[in-house]
Order: sequence, then C-alpha cells, then structure tokens
Amino acid sequence: MHPRPLINLIESVPSSSIAYDNSDLDFFEDSLSSLFCDARNQHGDPGEVVVYKAQEYFGKDIVLKLVDPEKGNTRLFAHFLWNAGVQAAEMIACDEFKVKGETVLEFGAGAALPSIVSMLSGAKEVVISDYPTAEIQANISTNVARNVSPDQFQAAKVAVCGHMWGNFPTTDDRPNPKHPLLSVLKEPHSFTRIIVADCMWMEYEHENLCSSIVHYLDPIQGEMLAIAGFHTGREKVANFFKTCKSSGLVLQDELIELNVDGETRPWAEDRGREDVIERKRWVVIGRFKKADHP
Repeated sequence: MHPRPLINLIESVPSSSIAYDNSDLDFFEDSLSSLFCDARNQHGDPGEVVVYKAQEYFGKDIVLKLVDPEKGNTRLFAHFLWNAGVQAAEMIACDEFKVKGETVLEFGAGAALPSIVSMLSGAKEVVISDYPTAEIQANISTNVARNVSPDQFQAAKVAVCGHMWGNFPTTDDRPNPKHPLLSVLKEPHSFTRIIVADCMWMEYEHENLCSSIVHYLDPIQGEMLAIAGFHTGREKVANFFKTCKSSGLVLQDELIELNVDGETRPWAEDRGREDVIERKRWVVIGRFKKADHP
C-alpha cells in the first residue's frame, strides 16, 4: 500500500457540530465540505474541527479539534493542520514509515495527527510534544481521547508533554509519578522514530530543533521523518537540512518533493521565482538517521 494523494483527504466542519465522545462518525457524511479542492497547504481555523479520512486504514475517520490559542501564541501556528502533517500520517498509516513496535516522538505536534495515527498503527510508545502551553497540550489530549480507545491508549503508552527545543532536563529532575512515560524525555537516545512535520519555518530555531532530534534519536535503530511545505519559502527549509547535516544527521534516501496529486520530483534548493499558488501544492520529504560513529 502506498500513501494516497493528499487531494480530498481533509474535510472541515464547525466545532459546534461535533460531540466529543466515541460515537460513530456517520453523521458527518452530509455536512462535510472538502477543503483540498483549492490545494490548500493549511486546513481549518482556530477552534474548528477537521477530519482526516482514514476509513480504509482504521475503519474510521480521525476527528481533530484545532486549538484556539491565546493571542500571543498564534505565532506558533499550531491552530492549523498542515499538509506536511497529513503526508506524515499517510506514510505512517500505509507503513511506508514504519512505527509498529517502535518508540515514537513527535516534535511540534499541533493537532497531533501523525502521533494519533502512530498509536492506531501499533507503536509501542508515543510521546506527543509541542511548545509548553497549557492550551496546546490540553487540545492534544482532547484529540487523543476522541480518536484512541482506552485499550489503544494503554497499549501505546501515550504521553503528552511540553518541550522547548534544545532544552533538556537536568539530573535533578524527577519522573512524574502520575505520568511515568514523561520520564522518557529525561533519557537521551530514547526514541527509534521521530516525526518533524512543518517545524522548519522558524530558521532561528533550527539548531535547537536539531539538538533535540540528536539528543533523543536512537543512534542504531533511530529514523527521523522530516516533511515541510514551502509557505515560508525554500531557503528556510534548505537551511534546516544543512543544519541536520552539521548536527550529525544523514539522509537515508534522496530528498523528494511531492504534490497534492501524488506527483514527485527531485528536491531543488532554488527553483527561481515560483508561483505562490503552485508552490503551496508541494512538500519536501526526507528521512534521516544519525551518522555512523567510528
């Protein structure tokens, strides 16, 4: 099975029409309207609900509420679902990026779609991280509870936590007895899979983000999936890849670009003057591991 083209995978409804329980989702069928027909690279608005069509993978769709952040936190852009996150979810769901039995950490999770798909796909442990604000973490917890059964939650050993890239716990920190998996974030090299979807637009954070990736990625079995759109241009994305290299992360395969129709082309750092509408149809995908040590 291969990832589906992104076109028509995301639909949106007003949050007032959603009941947050584990009831069947059939009542969405007459009320959903597709947003991907105009090749949007972001979906929903603050406080809205978006639906990822996942029936063929899990027998149900995945319903995500988008956080309605405080004014000062809108710069984090966690209140949208981005194409990069949808593509990451597709690669996980169809087993192109294998997470079954793995320990998974997502940075900059936002609505946490890739993490939720990882739980449903049999990950052994999942830690969902984003900037440490109560509203973002609470919204992620709501989305997990809405889409993951208690049995699946226990099986995946799920934790939601805040993490500022490049900041690591000291030896004086103690595990949280109510959420023991949070202690995983106190151990380096703890994760065999790391997901970074559309976190590259803050160029001044690239070194911190790569520092966190290197700190937590398993040096032997670890793989990091990085996906980014071009809504802030190619230069910032290219700088992230350069920072990965200088941080000791190496590509497993060539970087590729993928559009919403499923077409691919080689990565190009510079494509000249790109049409803004055309540019937002594309993402770039890279898979990294730690460089071999002598």
